Amino acid sequence: MIIKENIVFYAKLLDKKGLVNPLEGNISVYDRDNNKLYITPSGTRKSLLTEKDIAVLQNGKQIEGGLKHSSEYLLHEAALKARPDCNAVVHTHAPYLTAFAYCNKDIKLRCSSTFALLFEDIPCLPYGQPGTKDIANGIEEAIKEHDLILLGNHGCLTIAPTLEKAIAILEAGEEVMKIYTIANSVGIIKDISDDKWEKMCNEHPGSKRNRYKNIF
Repeated sequence: MIIKENIVFYAKLLDKKGLVNPLEGNISVYDRDNNKLYITPSGTRKSLLTEKDIAVLQNGKQIEGGLKHSSEYLLHEAALKARPDCNAVVHTHAPYLTAFAYCNKDIKLRCSSTFALLFEDIPCLPYGQPGTKDIANGIEEAIKEHDLILLGNHGCLTIAPTLEKAIAILEAGEEVMKIYTIANSVGIIKDISDDKWEKMCNEHPGSKRNRYKNIF
């Protein structure tokens, strides 16, 4: 099954890059045609996952998988419901992004062209108890035009049409925040001027503003 194979591959990639740990982080792919959610199991070291470990849920019930599904499946379902253009969700506690989530701070950088084009801003949802539907409070509006969001006092979540894209978004966001943190220790960060920022966001074909023009 190609879906399970992809999940195992990317779960191990996230583990190798230090973006998940043995007890935290989960990824999913939704097969919309068959109404099946494929998701990593709960509390399992990602580097040791096999295809038979991947849980498959249908209408909230696990129908396949040798291990129990992630307790955060409700979060994944809420995100996928809000974004019918997407089929993959990645939820991690990536350190540099999660640092802002711990502070309950939206991320609004103006110093990075990468950040401008990919995100423009990253909203932070208020705290919601993990493993319950409350963790997804506010996600419908926040994720409508954001591929990456923060979960207050918890972590971060990315969503995309494919798992490869969702992982790439996470990696890009974490790398920008890592560089931003280092830059803060080097000196005073210089922002891109407002007029140049707006010009870039409005005119670049790959900008967030242009990507979402015809989706909703």
